[in-house]
Amino acid sequence: MKILFLEQFSELGGGQQCLIDLLPGIRERGWEATVAAPGSGPLFDAAREAGAETAVIQLGPYANGRKTPGDSVRFMRDTLRLRNWIARQDADLIYSSAPRPLVAAALGARGRPVVFHAQHHFGKWYASALASMAAEYARSTVIADAEYVARQFRPYVGPGRLHIVYNGVAEIPFATWKFWRDHKWRIGIIGRIAPMKGHTDLLRAAALLALQGFNANYVICGAPMFAPAGYMAEVQRLALNLPVDFLGWRRDIPSVLANLDLLVVPSTSAEATTRVILEAFSAGIPVIAYAIGGIPEIIRDSENGFLVPECEPRALARKIQEVTRLDFGPIAARARADWERHYSVARYREEMIRVIAGCGDACATTT
Repeated sequence: MKILFLEQFSELGGGQQCLIDLLPGIRERGWEATVAAPGSGPLFDAAREAGAETAVIQLGPYANGRKTPGDSVRFMRDTLRLRNWIARQDADLIYSSAPRPLVAAALGARGRPVVFHAQHHFGKWYASALASMAAEYARSTVIADAEYVARQFRPYVGPGRLHIVYNGVAEIPFATWKFWRDHKWRIGIIGRIAPMKGHTDLLRAAALLALQGFNANYVICGAPMFAPAGYMAEVQRLALNLPVDFLGWRRDIPSVLANLDLLVVPSTSAEATTRVILEAFSAGIPVIAYAIGGIPEIIRDSENGFLVPECEPRALARKIQEVTRLDFGPIAARARADWERHYSVARYREEMIRVIAGCGDACATTT
């Protein structure tokens, strides 16, 4: 089977890394993969290293945040061009890892099966409706990475074509956490620097904690990506006069986690089952996260991590103070056990391949 994978960015964010993690399973099945995306980012090298062909498509760029009328015209033009390109491709199955190429995939599939891997909540009802209607037009199979994400498709996507496959990540060796008196905490946030990741909330919480004499350094690991202009400047402004280390974009997440005592994930409601939480589970690093989006599906408060129901900086600061008085050993052990049972990359590939194979088999029996 030949599969055309469509992405809307060629940078290596979390969604793109999920695709890269899937490609070895595609190759093991003897299937052929082509990864198509706009731009010239590192996704292409990573895809080729995983055994896939690559292709550059025209899709954007568009303004981050609120879209302009010009963006709408450009998107329509790009969609029609991409539809025609997809129609000409020698592929047995079209797989879209993102919403922007999905409309073109639905229009250009011409009877071939379409798979949409939904990894975020759209937030705006019309964006959800557009993606859902495109999926239904092509009778697509939708794979959501959380029940929270799947919920927005249930009114539109027919029975048997909506699946939930939680993300999986490669193993990071588990390290037993050690605490000593007068410990200076090293608290970090890992991920692209964009509003949905909540960097400004962490920094506002850090400022509140500093006023109370809380002893900590903070780490921001990531770079601006898919973010409105000015967000990075706001992050840097809030970091002034705070003990914050900016590490930039790093691919060696195990070494970053190894130098943290606590991972904080103050994401917005667009978030689903963010990969960095699962990486921290594997590594034995305790996680504090906002109880929002798909996060409560993987974190059980005070069992394998900690949740902040109020989702605002003052509550986050209180939770940090609260949990740093606890013994993290049992929490970390339960989180690691959850990673082993539910969130390994092997389990992720197995479930994804099962769904994709079912789509290919269904197509074969109807042609």
